[in-house]
Amino acid sequence: MEKKREVEVEEYWQAKEQELGEPIVMKSISHTYHGEGLESFGVLFASANYLVFEYSKSSRRSIIEVLFNRREQGLSEQVKIPRADIRAAAIVAASAGKRWAARAEPPQAVRERLSGGGASGLARLLGGSAVCLCTDLTWLLLDTPSNREWLALLRG
Repeated sequence: MEKKREVEVEEYWQAKEQELGEPIVMKSISHTYHGEGLESFGVLFASANYLVFEYSKSSRRSIIEVLFNRREQGLSEQVKIPRADIRAAAIVAASAGKRWAARAEPPQAVRERLSGGGASGLARLLGGSAVCLCTDLTWLLLDTPSNREWLALLRG
């Protein structure tokens, strides 16, 4: 059974690489807030040219449900951003990013906040942190187990 699951996971990532037309260089789970009101758990992955957040619009409430129910219901929705379109990326206090999402802040306003400096290290430590990225048209707040690595990739 374990071998079958490994094969399924390998086939899933091979399909994603074929879909993008290039190798995936990083992947993770993410609790993501989208600038247009979306909040969801899903799979975040990147290639040299794209950042993709794949999720389901079903009623999942936790990352455990995403991980264990993926095969049955599928991750049917996708936010695909060309990496060249990313104008700003920074680690921010998660609570601040959630407030921006609740107010449906426009991308330009979030971008200005990122360029103006983020919350103090203490605020990020006490309230948690997330990676925020902006394009001209949208923004995402990504809470992953490896925020610093994602930030380095997005800025690189």
